[in-house]
This record gives sequence, C-alpha cells and structure tokens, in this order.
Amino acid sequence: MKPASLNFCSFNIEIVKKRIKNIYFRIYPLKKTIVVSAPVYIDPETLNCAILSKKDWIIRQVNKIAKKPPSPLKTYTTGEEFLFKGKAYRLKVIEKDQGQGILISNDEHIHVIVNPGSRVFEREAILDGWCREEMKKSIIPILEKWQPLIGVKIRQFGVRKMKTRWGSCNINASRIWLNQALIHLPIEFLEYVTVHEMVHLLERGHNARFKGFMDRFIPDWRNLKNKLKTVQ
Repeated sequence: MKPASLNFCSFNIEIVKKRIKNIYFRIYPLKKTIVVSAPVYIDPETLNCAILSKKDWIIRQVNKIAKKPPSPLKTYTTGEEFLFKGKAYRLKVIEKDQGQGILISNDEHIHVIVNPGSRVFEREAILDGWCREEMKKSIIPILEKWQPLIGVKIRQFGVRKMKTRWGSCNINASRIWLNQALIHLPIEFLEYVTVHEMVHLLERGHNARFKGFMDRFIPDWRNLKNKLKTVQ
C-alpha cells in the first residue's frame, strides 16, 4: 500500500509491511524515497494518519539532508575510494586484452582488471560480482561458528542487494538472505545481521524472547543495530 497522495519535498513514500509492532521511518536522499516500515496488519487509515503526524519531522529531516553536499557518483576509476570489510582502499584499474578480475594488493589498493575501453557499468559489474562472492566466503565461517551455538541449521543462504533490509529469513525453508552492502562494513556487522536472521528460527517476531536470545548471543547487538541505522 503506497499512499500516492503523500509527497514530502518531492520524496516518494514507500510502505514496507513487516512483523513489527511499531512504525519506523527511514529517509534515503539519493533515491528521493522515504521508507515507512509498518506492522503487517495495520489498517490503511491508521497508517496514513501516522505518516501525516510525522509530516513536520520528515520535512525537517529532508531539508537538513538537502543542505549536505551530494556524494559524487561512482566511476570506478583509478584513485577512487572503495570500502571493503570496513577498510578504505584505492582502486587501480588495469586494462588487459584477456582476463577480468579483482586483486587486493598489500599497498591498500584493489586492482580491477578490465578489457581496454571498459565502461562504468562494466567495471561496476566486475566489482559487484567479486563483492558478492567474497561476502559468501565470509558468511560460511560465521554459520559454522553460530549454528551449534544457537542450535539451528541454515539449509541455504544467499547474498543480494536490498533496499530496506539488512537481511531476511524464510523460517519454513531455513533460508536467509543478506544485504550485499554489508561487505563494505566491518565484519562484525555481517556477523550481527547473520545471527539476527538465524535467531528468527527460534523466535519469529522481534519480541522480548527474541531480544533475550540476542542479548545472550551478541550482547552488543543494540549498539550495532543503531550504527546500521546511520548507514545510507
């Protein structure tokens, strides 16, 4: 349900229904979108009233964001900064007639090997595929560590880009999905989100029982959660 009549400073309103009790707002300036996370069974009138009640706050936040200089568009060229597992690297584009790939050097560079005359989307695709595979490699030891500690078995996991979530869990299939953007952050965030989704196999909702499990497994999880809220 998207209330098309609601538009704040040319920002679109996107509704995401979740198994939660409260309503949450997140602003994505680059996408000109305000994501509203709401309980699954909330009625449209109540939701519209809740959004309208936050109108002044949303406008203040949008105006605050508008005053910040926009981030430069990525071109994936030599010298550009690239975050990988929380560390800032510099890209070094190397053109070769054969063979494409990624190498991390000891001098804090990520070598992007491309065909001569490569375009931005081609360099992006190479880095994108590499990040996805590296993230999968990082997830495996996390699962091996936590499955016996939590007492659950993940039958399948995957990595993909997500607009509004850091992870998701299909309880019936024992399958979790993790947001590829986590590969750019320190590894403790990937571990936290992975454990969060695994705990849903013990408790479906985000209730006191769920939080009790999280307190037991990752005592600092609230701090990590709050830090993730600041990541755009």
